[in-house]
Amino acid sequence: GYDEGWWMVQDSSAQLVTHLLDPQPGELIIDACAAPGGKTTHIAELMKDRGTIWAIDREPKRLRKVRENARRLQLASIQTLAGDGRDMKQFRQIADRVLIDAPCSGLGTLHKRPDLRSSKPEKIDEIISIQKALLEEAATWLKPGGDLVYSTCTLNRAENEEIIKSFLSNHSHWKIQSPPSHFPALDFLAAEGWLKILPHQHLMDGFFMVKLKKGFEGLNE
Repeated sequence: GYDEGWWMVQDSSAQLVTHLLDPQPGELIIDACAAPGGKTTHIAELMKDRGTIWAIDREPKRLRKVRENARRLQLASIQTLAGDGRDMKQFRQIADRVLIDAPCSGLGTLHKRPDLRSSKPEKIDEIISIQKALLEEAATWLKPGGDLVYSTCTLNRAENEEIIKSFLSNHSHWKIQSPPSHFPALDFLAAEGWLKILPHQHLMDGFFMVKLKKGFEGLNE
């Protein structure tokens, strides 16, 4: 277990995401939107640096920071790959766990970035399209029985709850998975199974995260 208030002392919302993923030594993990790498390196540390982590980002320059962090922390399990996570067919059904810390409108960080209040509707529509495509593609990377964590730093339902509801309605062999028993922020768990952190209540950035489990095609799992 964790001392009370652990998550307030640590890197708050970001490390909650990696604890929800719950990576285990020896697994193959894919971090679909990895740069600058804080979550990637934390995954490696939770795995005791045993296994393989593929850190993906569209911008090769941003992956430099991931590699720098891995070297600084002497983590050997991290591999980087520049490319669009919406088209990575080489990863079909090889992963034990996948993290999508999705690009989003950032509406959970307005207290730090008030400029985000002026986001245009068409820009958010474009972001939602990317989020849906990332989730659809990343879902194909998992082995049956694998886990996927989807997270954003926004409170916009269209980028969070609605994306997950839509995905589950089109993929009957997937389901929401409860957090592990040692998860340090079970108080944030909603009845539906996802977690939502509200800045005015929890004194952290606003955040949404949910863990999904892949069942077997054709079986009601």
